[in-house]
Amino acid sequence: MSMLNGVIGRNASVLKNLKGHTSDVNYCDFAPNFTLVTGSSDKTIRIWDWINGSGYVERQQSPLRAHKYQVTCVRVSPQGSMMASASVDGNALLWNLHSLTKLYTMTQVNGDPIRVCSFSPDSTLLVTAGDNGAVCIWDLVHKILIRTLFEHEGTTLGLSFTPDSQFLITACSLEVVKVWHVQDLIDTTTENSCCPLMRLDNIHDMGVFSIDISKHIDFDEHNPLIRFYYMACGGCNNEIKLWKISARALIKNKNLTQNETAIDFLSVLDGHNSSVTCVRYSNSGELLASSSLDKSVKVWDTRRNVCLVTLYGHHRYVNCVGFSKDSNLIVSGSNDKLVIVWDLTGTITEDTEMFVPLAINGNETQLVENSVNNDCVLLEKIDDIFEGGVNSCCFYGKDLLATGSGDKYVRLFKTNEENNNVEELINSPLEGHTYAINHVEFSKDGSKLASSSLDGCTFIWNPLTGEKFLSVPKNSLSIKVCRFSPSGQFIVTGGDDEKAVIWDVESMEKISVLEGHLDTITSACISPDNKILVTVSCNGDYRVWLLDTSKCIYVKEDAHDGGIQSCDFSENLEPIPNVIKNGQSYLLATCGNDSMVKLWRLTVEERNKELNYEELEVKLWRLLQGHGGNVISVRLSPLVGEVVCSTATDRQARLWSVYGGHCLHVLDHDSIVTCCSFSSDCSLLAIGCLDRTLWIWKLPQQLVFQTAIANKLRSHTKSIAEWSTTDVIKWLDEIKMNKIAVNVANTRLDGEKLFTLSENEVCSGLDLDDQTTEIMIRELKWLKRIQVQIPKPFNQDIPDEFLCPITHEIMREPVTCSDGFTYERNAIAEWFMSGKFTSPMTNEILGNTEFSANLELRDEIRKFLENFEEEE
Repeated sequence: MSMLNGVIGRNASVLKNLKGHTSDVNYCDFAPNFTLVTGSSDKTIRIWDWINGSGYVERQQSPLRAHKYQVTCVRVSPQGSMMASASVDGNALLWNLHSLTKLYTMTQVNGDPIRVCSFSPDSTLLVTAGDNGAVCIWDLVHKILIRTLFEHEGTTLGLSFTPDSQFLITACSLEVVKVWHVQDLIDTTTENSCCPLMRLDNIHDMGVFSIDISKHIDFDEHNPLIRFYYMACGGCNNEIKLWKISARALIKNKNLTQNETAIDFLSVLDGHNSSVTCVRYSNSGELLASSSLDKSVKVWDTRRNVCLVTLYGHHRYVNCVGFSKDSNLIVSGSNDKLVIVWDLTGTITEDTEMFVPLAINGNETQLVENSVNNDCVLLEKIDDIFEGGVNSCCFYGKDLLATGSGDKYVRLFKTNEENNNVEELINSPLEGHTYAINHVEFSKDGSKLASSSLDGCTFIWNPLTGEKFLSVPKNSLSIKVCRFSPSGQFIVTGGDDEKAVIWDVESMEKISVLEGHLDTITSACISPDNKILVTVSCNGDYRVWLLDTSKCIYVKEDAHDGGIQSCDFSENLEPIPNVIKNGQSYLLATCGNDSMVKLWRLTVEERNKELNYEELEVKLWRLLQGHGGNVISVRLSPLVGEVVCSTATDRQARLWSVYGGHCLHVLDHDSIVTCCSFSSDCSLLAIGCLDRTLWIWKLPQQLVFQTAIANKLRSHTKSIAEWSTTDVIKWLDEIKMNKIAVNVANTRLDGEKLFTLSENEVCSGLDLDDQTTEIMIRELKWLKRIQVQIPKPFNQDIPDEFLCPITHEIMREPVTCSDGFTYERNAIAEWFMSGKFTSPMTNEILGNTEFSANLELRDEIRKFLENFEEEE
């Protein structure tokens, strides 16, 4: 139903008065499914659900009383799975909106009062601000504070993201508005302080109370990289000011530093008789609602700049206002302690079905909580097999585990999570070494198992049969480490002779000898792309070598006081999230006798479209402190590398958040902990100890799932214009067009070209056949539309299968989850972010968080939308 046909002015009416708060209602917000949240000076948050036949009814668990002082702001996340509340007590709380469980507490700098908070449209960030002017940027994927901005001198009362999550607008009581590039705010690899792209003074006489950004975006017809956003602000006078923000998309990976940003005044909406306390755009951006100290709520047509209706119903000043997703309802909260829900159409009653719950076999589904254990659980402790300390362990896949110990034996185990037991295989132990085993490792494909020993030998075994079929020529001194290259072509050994040797795995031919260390080489690792090799030594230094030429390209002296014990590369070739830069980055973990674990960022710059490894940039990115003894071993979790495990002489194994740098779990043992290894899905962690014990820990499902979700959300924080060639290939893989990936790689097609060239120019450059060109053109058109188009309300029935079970809205990017049901991509990702690892449809705990594009349903929805637009 169009809200601009004059009906709104004639038929708007009070739908329901909601009573319960005992003081000012300071903020209100709608969820996509029409659930309503309100926050008050009475320290409570109240949740109201729409029940067909009853209208709005307060939820049984409501009110929430987690804040100590008045609640100043409540916001629902874009997909409706989370809620944030902010308070004068200096805390912002993140909630699961379905179960009303508290997920995370965020404390403002110095505990100062928080006045406002805002989710980014992609759900990955929350921004809080308040009395001291500080603006805090919180990462909701990793649950950490990324950055604090101290740029405003007055109280920050306005926060709003542009709908593409590219820019953040902040406003304060001293009439100042600032525009920030979000990528600058979330990049943790730079030591430079963040500066706003632009500042505008005297934006509102006597200060700003509220700002909001429309979800509608316009593009420059001559340059699609230039976008136009629309902002409204209200403040101490009775005016609402409308502005246009012009911004050129920043292509960070192109090393551009200049940005074109401007704020232009458009018009004034004049009609209130006192200060404007809140302004909110409708979902389409065609309407604007405002509340005022004059006790009224006004609804404005933003295209014609006229007031469509003035709503009177509060007895005292109105603090807040908000639209439902379909723009048919408005909610307002007041100093009179009342929440009023207004019907703008005059057609809604308590019997109206605002949304239809989807059903399985005729039964309605309910989004309810199913508890998940978030503790590390000891699966088994093996203390009756080994006759020497367990010096090394290595998983292959989810359940095959190899160990090397002081009793000269390599052993193989099979883990069984269902029966909670670990069994040694029939062909175990593997005999051949004459002294203690120092290291064991599987090749990437699991076809080979290498072991190195104090006896100077390195053997390669067949793990299926237990037979030794290759051996590296014997060294006269102990071999401390043997590591396969990810390709399986090479194996690197190093030890007491202060040398590392690269061997050809098939022929056992010595490829190269790497010399330069002045003490025992204790560990080595090879990057996931087989490009570089790192060796570390007891002398405290590590060296970086090119694997193909054996040239040393970097030496880091005194990396750890007292020597380095272990090192490991992240398998992720985009190891540090929220970084957009040309070139290749690696994440290296080291640990040593200084009780520390260090995470190093190694960056290779791109020059003339080639990676220049001769100029390697190395920076310490994270310092992990907490161990009370020498740290002996360090391993990054597989694939994504979100977690790192370290073991030490303090009898502890510690699990750390790579991105946050904080300790997630401490696992206590009975003796010095010598080694660790993750299973391929991160569900299990093996720990070896000097007291001849092997411990198998089952890791929390939340840790496993959160790791997977972090990887899924990485590319969605970028605009299309910021996509690298790798990102374009990932997108093609998702839509099952990876057959042209080679063409894309050869032409170095990136997001900027995708966005600025026409569809025909892109296809012509890729040299596609007619059939592929037709498909590609259609995909490119929808790709651009998805990023900027805001869905409009429908005045016709939508097939149930087109609706997301979480948001009850038509899907744009439908994906099929492991429960067999289909959801909107962003909605299921946010569902997992909110700590829910159950199926939204069945409430059963999911086996994994994998999802894939449902292209068949997507095409049906696209056809439906195209037909709808033609009728319009």
